[in-house]
Amino acid sequence: MEAALAILLLLALCAILIRGFVLLIARSSEAAKPVIATGRVSVVSSPALPPFAKRNYFLSAAERSLYEMLCQLTPEHTVFAKVRLANLVRVQVSGREFWQRFDSIKGKHVDFVVCDEALAPVVAIELDDASHDEADRLARDEFVDSVLESADLPIVHVRGKRGCGLDEIRQLLAPHLRLQEPSVAESADAAYLPAAGWRPSV
Repeated sequence: MEAALAILLLLALCAILIRGFVLLIARSSEAAKPVIATGRVSVVSSPALPPFAKRNYFLSAAERSLYEMLCQLTPEHTVFAKVRLANLVRVQVSGREFWQRFDSIKGKHVDFVVCDEALAPVVAIELDDASHDEADRLARDEFVDSVLESADLPIVHVRGKRGCGLDEIRQLLAPHLRLQEPSVAESADAAYLPAAGWRPSV
C-alpha cells in the first residue's frame, strides 16, 4: 500500500515538473517575438514576412504625367509632390486652439506645390478625379482651399480627364506663375492622359 502511494506521489510530481517545463518554453517563445507598438494595441509581427514593403512607384501614372508637365512649364521653379499641409502653412494661434487647428491639417496633403528659387511655395495644385465629386471629398477640398486661402497661398484644381494638355495647364497656372513660353517643339499630342481606373493617393 505504501509502495503504491509512493508511486502515485512520484507520478504527480513528474506531471507537475513536465507542465512547468512546457509553460517555461512557451513563455520564452513569446518573449522572443518582436512586438511593434501601435498606440493602444501591440501587434506581434510574423518573422517570415516584414511588416512593411517599399511601394513600387511614388506617383501614379496620372500624377507622374502631370508632374512632368508642371516641370516642363516651370523650368525656373521647383515642383514638389505630395506635400503635407502642415509643411505649407503654420498655425498662428496658441493654447488649446493651436492643437485643434494643427490636428485639422496634420493628416492632409496637396498633390503638388510649385516653389520659387528660394523654395518658397508659390502655388499648390490638386489633381481631381471623379472621387472628388463625392460629398466627403468635396468637404475635404473646401477645407484645404480655405486653409490655403487664409494663408494667402493659391491653389489650382486640375480635373482628371483625358486629353488635358499643356495649354490648359498653362492657362490655369498663368495667373500665379511666369511660365515657359510654348515652343514649336511641343507636339499636339503632348497631353496629360491619366491611366484608366487611376485614383490619386490620399
